[in-house]
Amino acid sequence: MTREEFERIMDGDSCLQNYEQDNTLLGLNIIAKYLPKSGIEAAEHDIIFACSIDEILEAGLTKEDAIELRNLNWMIEDNEGLACYV
Repeated sequence: MTREEFERIMDGDSCLQNYEQDNTLLGLNIIAKYLPKSGIEAAEHDIIFACSIDEILEAGLTKEDAIELRNLNWMIEDNEGLACYV
């Protein structure tokens, strides 16, 4: 997947679902499939920051998992990395 395709997916409308688990943890689990040594790289008051976009794309992120991250309320922060409000 290219960066442009990923950005288009993340900018699209999300399909909000009622998850039985925490959306932040579910997103981190998706990221861990591709980057097992990655996790929360930084945090602020109500947001966590994970891996860079380039890292996860190079690791082979699929379109399906990108859509799932979007649906889990993950986003691209500062055009650089993945983030999620907690």
